[in-house]
Amino acid sequence: MRYPVFILAITAATVAEAQQSPVAPEILALRTCATHADRGAADSALAFGRKAEVLFRTRVTANPRDVDGLVGLARTLSQCLVPSAGLISQGELSGEAMELLDRAIEQQSDHWMARYVLASIAYRSPSFLGRGKRAAHELEYLLRLQGDRTDNPMQARVFEMRGLQLSREGNADSARALWTRGATLFPADSALRALVARPGNPSPPTPQQPQPDSASSAALATSTLETVRVAVSSGPPPPAFPSVHEVPRSQVVMTAGGTADVLQAVQLLPGTTRVGEGSDIYTRGGDASETSLVLNGGRLLSLARFEGISGSMFGALEPWVVKSVRYSSGGFSARYGNALSGVIDIETDGRPRERQTRAGLSLVQVSATTRLPLGNKVGGWVSGRVSRTGALLAAHGRTDEFQGAPHSEEMIASIVATPSLGSELRATAIVETDDSRRILNAAGWRGPFHSAGNTRGAIVSARWLSPTAPVLVRMSVAGSERSTDWNFGVLSREREEHSVISRVDVDWQAATPATLRVGIEHGTLGRTDRGTLPTTPNVATGAPTRSLADGAARAGQLGAYAETELTRSGATLTLGLRGDRLPGEDETTLDPRAAVSYRAGDWTSRLSAGLFHQGRWRAEGAIPNAGIPTDVPTEARHLVAAVERMGVESTMRVEAYVKQYRDYHEAGSGPRVRAGLARGLDLLAQRNDVGRLSGWVGYSLMDATVTLADGSRAHSPFDVTHSATGSITARLTEDWSLGYTVRYGSGAPMTPIVSTIQDAQGLATPVYGETMSERLPAYGRMDARVMRFMRMPSFLLTTYVEVLNLGNRHNVSGITYDSAYRNREPIHTFFATRTVVVGGEFRFR
Repeated sequence: MRYPVFILAITAATVAEAQQSPVAPEILALRTCATHADRGAADSALAFGRKAEVLFRTRVTANPRDVDGLVGLARTLSQCLVPSAGLISQGELSGEAMELLDRAIEQQSDHWMARYVLASIAYRSPSFLGRGKRAAHELEYLLRLQGDRTDNPMQARVFEMRGLQLSREGNADSARALWTRGATLFPADSALRALVARPGNPSPPTPQQPQPDSASSAALATSTLETVRVAVSSGPPPPAFPSVHEVPRSQVVMTAGGTADVLQAVQLLPGTTRVGEGSDIYTRGGDASETSLVLNGGRLLSLARFEGISGSMFGALEPWVVKSVRYSSGGFSARYGNALSGVIDIETDGRPRERQTRAGLSLVQVSATTRLPLGNKVGGWVSGRVSRTGALLAAHGRTDEFQGAPHSEEMIASIVATPSLGSELRATAIVETDDSRRILNAAGWRGPFHSAGNTRGAIVSARWLSPTAPVLVRMSVAGSERSTDWNFGVLSREREEHSVISRVDVDWQAATPATLRVGIEHGTLGRTDRGTLPTTPNVATGAPTRSLADGAARAGQLGAYAETELTRSGATLTLGLRGDRLPGEDETTLDPRAAVSYRAGDWTSRLSAGLFHQGRWRAEGAIPNAGIPTDVPTEARHLVAAVERMGVESTMRVEAYVKQYRDYHEAGSGPRVRAGLARGLDLLAQRNDVGRLSGWVGYSLMDATVTLADGSRAHSPFDVTHSATGSITARLTEDWSLGYTVRYGSGAPMTPIVSTIQDAQGLATPVYGETMSERLPAYGRMDARVMRFMRMPSFLLTTYVEVLNLGNRHNVSGITYDSAYRNREPIHTFFATRTVVVGGEFRFR
């Protein structure tokens, strides 16, 4: 899909506006980027487009009702960023631009520029998107709105585009009449004159860029690049909090080895610890339970599939309905509570404004997504996915590894309404089931590990922007349930978890450069365990067990926060305070947090510090392991310092952090823990989606230790010293792309078994050596992905071949012993052998 540059005429109009009044920096940047885009200098256009985007987004965030700001941001996306983007990114950018323009038109229906840009985007969209009718509607509206006005030369483009549309539809007479009328009103317009003079006016081919008259072209010469650079570099101060990574949908879908999975894509970022190849997020040495999961403003228990001894394998969220993913790996805002290490904040798509359908088929799964407007103010979408791994396992000769192929079914749906300007109501529901029976040799037993999971969630959220005051109110109620059923040897456990959490957030933008945010949340949580658990690390037949006897527990949660953000010149200061009564706790905690940032040109420096608490409400493990420190911390102190350079073609970020753990709660049978410390360095060098090459290199250096009850120090269970990921995607042509991803982890620590003793029943009981004194083998994997786009008049077909573990490296997720604890064997990861996946996606209206 290629979106030609189309707004040379709009650029001329911007120049005219600039000559009549003082020009804002964002307008100067937009004018300059459009000039470069028209000349075919996509990289230069992108340089100024990125700057204009930051300025316009800041303007719209401060005032979501700013019609000219909405239109300016839409123009920036469509004129300056689209020409340099890849196919999937182009679709994201053009779709966002159209949504911004719709929001502007809802507030001011006769805004000429908004409707013109919207018509131009729809006019040049690929035919399989079915936007021709929308383009015709907007062009006809502009013609009625314009009448016989001739005050703006760019109005001639409306006659040209609508006439070309009619000509392609076979209405040559109507097209000629419209061009003639336009040429009469704009006699100096060479493009209209040429169309009128064309013999017989035959139906033209696929439309090319309508060219404005020479007067409009000459007006472009007034822009000066040096002036714009100075103005834009003194743009708005950046957000103060560090450690926030944005993961666009295109990155989730295009990254080789990411398996088009949202949580897998997050796990590739620096700040996540390379513990294995599953979807669980271990943030900077913390357990996966220390990173909270937020969807559309509501906190959920889980979005995981195929849970096992080493964690979950995949996420249960279709990437084609995810609008944005924000991953915070430390020092985050007071808005988030009950999280010690990180936050994954996901927002799904909003109200669909045009009908779209997508269908996918691969060696592993079949999926489909439908978006449907339900009137002018309501729309809905639904996405479903069914995964069956039987064909994949059979194709690779791996059926003997499973007693029945793993499978899952999931669906997510949403209804979104915008009843008035600045308001939105959204209801989202998620349902997922999964089942896996992998044959394992672990915990002294060989047999199928049966794991069955079921996830249900519902989030109702609302957003309201005051029409008279700079106040934004957000509300949400999130209910989620997760049930798991595990059977392995003598282990037989059924667990049901549920939560209901409601919250209200209020943002107030003061007249001075200050923002005040306050919020409150309340929740209830419950958990029921049934079945039997082993009392030793052995699950073989005859091993001792204990009955759970329908053990049920409940907990409550209540929290509130206040945060103020002050900006001046290139600096931002954020101060926040949070108070909580956390799940499983009897006392109220107070968490002060602060962050400061300063921007100078393309460089931004950040410093963040704060206190973080999380309740002791955590589920216990199924198989005890006396060699692993498993006590649960409830307090952490963060200090994060970062330096970042956000250039046009690339972004570089360096972050250093120290995280101190305190107030441990006794859990499990391992060595008791008094305190913990994680410190390290995260590096990211990213090439933006520019030209034909994009990707990133991330590296994390970490030292994570725990202080045991006897005063000795040991490695933390998630102390992976080196974690590294490199990913690159090359667009070989407009239709072909090739991507590679390489990942490495230096191996998590483990406690060896050095001998055994016999209990009264004659069963062997392990004797552990020095705590966490050995390490698993280093993890390494290389993946490749080839994609091809095939554009047809009625649909877009995307085909791909993905090779996981290209080097056929037999990676290890753990070590197991036989029932006598004399011999040990590695437990290999799911993708421990080379795996090839072939699939395709259809997209049509």
